[in-house]
Amino acid sequence: LNCDRPSPHPSMSGLHNDSKVIITVVEARNLPAADSNGYSDPYVMIKDVHGLHMKGSHTKTSHKKKTLNPVWNESYEFEFNYKLHKLSFKVFDHDTFGKDDLLAKLVIPIDMFFDQQEHDRWFPLRNGPRIAGELRLKIRTIMAFPIIFPGASLLIPEPHLTLGLGWDVSKKLSVDLDASVIGLDASRKEVDFVSFARLTAFGGAVQHTGDNRTGEGKGDDESVKIDITRLPPDVQFLAVTINSFTAVPFNKVKSAYVRLVNTSNGKTLAFMRMSNMSDHTGLLFGYMKRDPAGSGWWSFHSVQSLTEGRMYRDTLGHAGAKIV
Repeated sequence: LNCDRPSPHPSMSGLHNDSKVIITVVEARNLPAADSNGYSDPYVMIKDVHGLHMKGSHTKTSHKKKTLNPVWNESYEFEFNYKLHKLSFKVFDHDTFGKDDLLAKLVIPIDMFFDQQEHDRWFPLRNGPRIAGELRLKIRTIMAFPIIFPGASLLIPEPHLTLGLGWDVSKKLSVDLDASVIGLDASRKEVDFVSFARLTAFGGAVQHTGDNRTGEGKGDDESVKIDITRLPPDVQFLAVTINSFTAVPFNKVKSAYVRLVNTSNGKTLAFMRMSNMSDHTGLLFGYMKRDPAGSGWWSFHSVQSLTEGRMYRDTLGHAGAKIV
């Protein structure tokens, strides 16, 4: 994998896609006072969120008595899969009698830690619109699937691939993301394609599993299965596009991702979390390229170019020149 930024080659777990996150809750400062004595008895709850494998609905630190600047230094390790997009924390005041009082909340995007380095920093806590102190955390991931960055490329190890697209249901917005795979010849002219409107191309060598219009369900919400051994010889490229058919910008879509998978063993070969993507509606994720020397090998090239448009032809019209 050729990449400007760190690119891991970890061993795969039994499920091929379960990574680990190590969280140390170090300390907090300037927490709100919840008790009449001017102090709190604080503890931190790590919430069980979608994609995080946790026994029970949450994990809690010990509570510290009569302090607004508690020190815990308590560490936890969890497995997670590619569906995880955030870490969620709550700070409570422990009450011996009655319900514990919520002091503050914190939500952190998981892709902040995809570099697998330990991050030791203070995070601002909030209670509604108000700042409610700070929480110091040490967080590190051990990735079981490779994060692919723009400009990276990789050799495709076997001919049966699946393109997976996923996103979470939004209660406020109707979101319909669509994955398309377009076959191009040497001059970058379209030969055939699959999308929600056309599910099979090249005599079944490329098959779209169907349109998901909501993001509901487990696993990938849309997928395209590819057998590169069955592609006709004039197909030199397979372009991969993602479009928001409902024209909801990507920056308003919850927890979207796209990944390339080895179909035979389920191993994720390349993964991209679609976060911090501004108000665009089209994405050229990348393309697969046949070796022009005729070796039979194919490679995948990450582009991650944002465009406008609800359909794949809109995206190729804006970003097709990046297929080289």
